[in-house]
Amino acid sequence: MNRAPTSWSEMVSRRALLAWGGTGVVAVVVAACSSAAPSPTSAPPTPASQTNAPVPTQAPAAPTSVPAAAPAATAAPTTAPQAVSQPASGSSVSLTFFYPVGVAGPLSKLIDDMTAKFNATQNGAIKVTPVYSGDYLQSLSKAQTAIQGGKPPDVAVLNAAAIFTLQDMGAVIPLDSMAKATDPQIADDFFPAFLQDSKLNGALIGLPFQRSTLVFYYNPDLLKMAGLGDKPPQTWDDVVSFGQKLIQKNGDAVTRWGVSFPSSGSSYWEFQALAIEAGQNVMGDVGNKVFFNSDASVTALQWVIDLAQKYKIMANGTLDWGNLPTDFAGGKSAMIWHSTGSLSFIASQAKFTVGVAFDPKNKQFGSPTGGGNMYIFKGIPQANQDAAWKFVTAMCAPESLAQWSINTGYVAPRKSCYDVQAYKDYTTKFPQALVARDQLQYAQRELGTHQMAQVQTILSNAIQAALTGKQSPKAALDDAQKQADQLLSSFNN
Repeated sequence: MNRAPTSWSEMVSRRALLAWGGTGVVAVVVAACSSAAPSPTSAPPTPASQTNAPVPTQAPAAPTSVPAAAPAATAAPTTAPQAVSQPASGSSVSLTFFYPVGVAGPLSKLIDDMTAKFNATQNGAIKVTPVYSGDYLQSLSKAQTAIQGGKPPDVAVLNAAAIFTLQDMGAVIPLDSMAKATDPQIADDFFPAFLQDSKLNGALIGLPFQRSTLVFYYNPDLLKMAGLGDKPPQTWDDVVSFGQKLIQKNGDAVTRWGVSFPSSGSSYWEFQALAIEAGQNVMGDVGNKVFFNSDASVTALQWVIDLAQKYKIMANGTLDWGNLPTDFAGGKSAMIWHSTGSLSFIASQAKFTVGVAFDPKNKQFGSPTGGGNMYIFKGIPQANQDAAWKFVTAMCAPESLAQWSINTGYVAPRKSCYDVQAYKDYTTKFPQALVARDQLQYAQRELGTHQMAQVQTILSNAIQAALTGKQSPKAALDDAQKQADQLLSSFNN
């Protein structure tokens, strides 16, 4: 019997699912020509958005509260939906829309409401049925199963990093021709950091929808009490010195950790931020090469271990991604790394003003982008493709994305979103929502290669092997590099 998730930790299994290693896909050689993200080495001036302004009691046009778990969502289908046959001229087009839930909050209800609003504007010509399909990897797996069965969904939100996997499958259609016919400049309105994994060979493959970066959350009240002022840590050294003053003990028992870094499940994503900050991302612009055992990666992994074992400001071992927002809001940790997509949940749960900052730097600032894009699938009738484009562009309209950001905490991915009056009002009252946008200048692409799920799992397993003491950081990452190289060796680029 299908059921809704009952806890925040259970619902955010996007960072906990490692069992799925990917179903069989058709290996197609794909060349990627996305531009590299900048790697600045100097610190920027502290942006106005990196503040700890009071959290509004009610964001403009947003829910007054965000519950700790999503309400019951439409169960993921046990069988793939059947493709709609070509409708007669003038008849209604029915679309199936797969979507994941990756962070906390009533996302299922929000998606249902957005879809219903779109349907109401179509006068019966288009009807979209939203289908909750699990977390990101589960959603990709279900889409693959449906495609292999010849019954693809019409539209889906899938991990942006899956772009090489989707291309290898021949799963989705390029969007350039439809964009040229209706809005030729649409891609230019999205932030370049989010287009890195939305284009292949210059072709627009997906439209950014629920996009994110890793950000640094801190409790400014605790910083002030510890004599640290009102500015967050800017560097790794600052994290250590702050953490040493923020940790709280009752005898030998720790009652509050100085800092916490999520490392359970698919920990590759959070780890990427540290590798970038240490000097090199774990992947570049092509889908067949990774840099798991670079000096930067070894430095980053050793530092995470040191936070617990050398500096003793963080709990030892792996820390659960799903529990950290609640632990932070409840005062069990003074500072954490987490997704900006968790912002609305954390702000609604904390009894203190929530501070949000750039991820602290080592050699440079940096974070991977994350989250999902909207894709339209091959193998559906032309009328469905046309209707799907109307739906996708409506969901990705500036007003829609601005409201989605208000309701969830995801980054509003279009530049024009920040001219929407409701969003301007919201960010004036709650400038924390602008930190992730400002950090995009330092953002690089998420680990997304050919055989994406398997490659991500290889790195996540190596991180956890080191954190649990099974291997040294160097040995674990060397093994991960060998495994990934072998897996990717059959792909040209």
